[in-house]
Amino acid sequence: MPNAFDLAGAISSAGRGSLGGAWSDRLVAASLGAGGWAGAEIVRSAWAAAPWALGFLVLFFAAEKAAGPWRRRAGICVWVLWGASAVNGLWSGWLAWQYRLGDIRLLAPVALVERVKASPQRVFINPPAVAMVASLAPSLVDQELLLKPIVQSPASWKEEDRRRPFSAVLLSGGLAEAKPLIRHLLDSPDWHLAALDNQGVVFLRGASPDRSEAEIPTFSSPRDEAVFLAQYALCLDAAGFGNRATQRMDEAMKTSGSDFEVLVRASTLAASRKRWEQARKLADKALLKRPGNFEAEYLLAWSLLEMRASGKAFEMTSRLAESFPGSFPVLLLHARASRAAKDFSAETEALEKILRLARDDKGAAARIHLFLGQSWAQRGFPDQALAHYRLALDGSQGPEESRDIREAIKAIESNRLPAAPR
Repeated sequence: MPNAFDLAGAISSAGRGSLGGAWSDRLVAASLGAGGWAGAEIVRSAWAAAPWALGFLVLFFAAEKAAGPWRRRAGICVWVLWGASAVNGLWSGWLAWQYRLGDIRLLAPVALVERVKASPQRVFINPPAVAMVASLAPSLVDQELLLKPIVQSPASWKEEDRRRPFSAVLLSGGLAEAKPLIRHLLDSPDWHLAALDNQGVVFLRGASPDRSEAEIPTFSSPRDEAVFLAQYALCLDAAGFGNRATQRMDEAMKTSGSDFEVLVRASTLAASRKRWEQARKLADKALLKRPGNFEAEYLLAWSLLEMRASGKAFEMTSRLAESFPGSFPVLLLHARASRAAKDFSAETEALEKILRLARDDKGAAARIHLFLGQSWAQRGFPDQALAHYRLALDGSQGPEESRDIREAIKAIESNRLPAAPR
């Protein structure tokens, strides 16, 4: 089964369990303490297999209790079903083994966690990194911050820092949404870049020279080293070290340029540089290696949209939105693709879902209300458009945006027909 070879999944599960998540996650966390990562993987795999094992036990029992000639037929059917499931499981497990990253340094911020342990008073950790950090050092996680969407807003982050100062900032698990905060910390005289590697960055309070060059560890295979370099390139890019990011990605491509993990990160780097044709080609190659992969499909749809292939982009984002209805990035991309394809009904639906996800972030909600006002106006529904424009005006971020919203409201109101006399 794939779960038996998914160390990243075991790390996330153990982290959630250490923070009091589902009891299955707590069981994985307990097994980590007793048997290390191998024990955590085994327990997680056994938990995933348990419903299947129980289901087949019930089917075998029912076949044994069948009456007359149906008993033998039912038994054969259950054995055939079991055999097919076993073959499928072995095949899926074999594929997972081919894709497996077994070195924890490629999956969790091990070195970054060690770096911040010296300053444990209060550490800011971005949401994507919380489970991974918790699996390594749960005491570093401030659960009060989990419900505060401040990573994308330096102003909100500074307000929280003034309320209860942070001693360290650890950002990992995909740095795209953390770029504004990274730029703020790089420019701030109160913070310095203490570590940057393939998993993310650490900032510590106080003046000190920035450290942006990571030592390349020794790995057991060239492929693992190439994945490290590709991951490191994305972190360098997020921190604004573009030239060195390109150099590291080139090194990764030279070492293992046909590997899925390297290809998808190279596509991500190309997309961040707005090199859309290159991003599309690399995402296509990645999908040949691993058909149906979410990350590669997202990059391909994004590239197609930016290249004005709106029909193909809309088709892809529609599938992604159906498969991942709670993903903010997917829904946002689908809304953009829907508008480009002039399917304003699909755009409205996507934006309404995004609004439900963003209600706790007043600034983000105001932007979504603005987009919804535009979408309803395009569809010819003035009442709905006005309602969203007014909500956007309540949370607008500046005088220029407020002026644009007022002009949109004025245009709709001036074009409305007067009510018919009674």
